[in-house]
Amino acid sequence: MIKIISQYVLKGTMRRSVHEDIKSLEKEILQTEDKILEYLRVGYEGGIKTSLHSLDSNLKYLSILANGAPIDKNEDRKIMDFLRIHYDYMQKLSVPA
Repeated sequence: MIKIISQYVLKGTMRRSVHEDIKSLEKEILQTEDKILEYLRVGYEGGIKTSLHSLDSNLKYLSILANGAPIDKNEDRKIMDFLRIHYDYMQKLSVPA
């Protein structure tokens, strides 16, 4: 009985942790996009490239995390929409050669 209860508590803790990680990544992605826009405004190419790399890594990690997360169908749909929108946005923010 105690083993069943501890597994249930562990699953609940993991869900909260994964959910918090997902929200944190989404927030970080939005902040990185803001940085890129600022760097584009001032013409700081090094910052743009670094931030684009960071944005790409965070989007990939969010995708991996969301695909393995124990989340409901509606939340999964929201995350997939977020990923699609921000991958498209990242392509538009890319530095011209």
